[in-house]
Order: sequence, then C-alpha cells, then structure tokens
Amino acid sequence: MQALWDSKQLAEPVFGFFLGDVEQGELVFGGVDPQHYTGNFSWVPVSRAGYWEVALDSVSVGAEKFMTLTKTRRAIVDSGTSLLTGPAAEVQAIASLMGATVVQKQYVVNCQDSWPSISFSLGGKDFELSGGDLIIDQSGGLCVLGIQALDMPLWILGDVFMRKYYVQFDWGQKRLGFALSAGTPTNLV
Repeated sequence: MQALWDSKQLAEPVFGFFLGDVEQGELVFGGVDPQHYTGNFSWVPVSRAGYWEVALDSVSVGAEKFMTLTKTRRAIVDSGTSLLTGPAAEVQAIASLMGATVVQKQYVVNCQDSWPSISFSLGGKDFELSGGDLIIDQSGGLCVLGIQALDMPLWILGDVFMRKYYVQFDWGQKRLGFALSAGTPTNLV
C-alpha cells in the first residue's frame, strides 16, 4: 500500500474486499465497489495495523450475551483464513449452544435444526452472522459449521465473516469499514 500510495497510483489509501459466495470475489485498490455492498460503512478503529486487528468487546449467541469480555480481546479480519476461529474454550461453548458435535475434527449440526445467530461486537458495533451464515458444507443430513478452535487468545474473522460483510481496509486512517455485502448469500441449507 505504501508504495502504491507514494507513487500516486491510488485515489485513496484504502482497499475494498468483496468475498463472493457464488460469484467471484473482488479486491479494489484505491477505493471500493458500491455494486458489492449495501448501506453505509460502520467504522472500527484498528489497534494493530499490520494485522488489521480490532478490539472485540463481546460475542453474543442468539439474543443472549454469551461472553462480555472483561479484558481486552482482539479480532483480526483476514481473508486468508477460511473459517471463524477463536479461543478453544469459547468456540467449544458456542458449538455446544448450537447443538454441534465433533466429527473428524469439525463441528457439525443436524441440517434440519435451526441455529441461533452469533454477533461480534467490534468497537461498540454489532456484526451478526445468522446460523445459516455459519454453514460451510453439508453431507448426509449433517451441516459443517465454519468455526474452529484456536490455541490463542484472539478471534480471526475469516471468510465466513467476510462473505456477509464487505470490508474496506482504510490504511490512511487506520480503521476498518464494514457494510453488508450486496445480494442475498446462498446458504447450503
């Protein structure tokens, strides 16, 4: 980004990322593509720019606050991570609330069930994923949840999150902007 900005090849020091569900994704340097998002961006300050890290205030499952964090937790927004990943104990508790069991190191649920939403509060703003948004595969009546335990005290909001939200990485102002991705995501269920 620095080299592109210094050489005046960008209109703005930002890049926009759309991760398509069915259609191809798109990366735009120097701006965003309004065809791929709806509404306005909600801005969250970046606490560690090299990793696009933001403060994670809480995680909610359904209508209930599952976890209000008493110490600072972090979340990284990363298109190079396929799933949502988080601290093992927290992920296991969420999976349990969703009725998931472990099959071949993946959390699976019955495809006929209904699942609660998960909401991540970042910088005081809530970003919700429906239970259906979390499904990444299905086979034989079982649906695979796109969530995995990580042995680190942080969350990584990967492709599962980024399919739902168009992300504007504002390198100049050290912040992330989130807007709903345009179109209705095609869930497997």
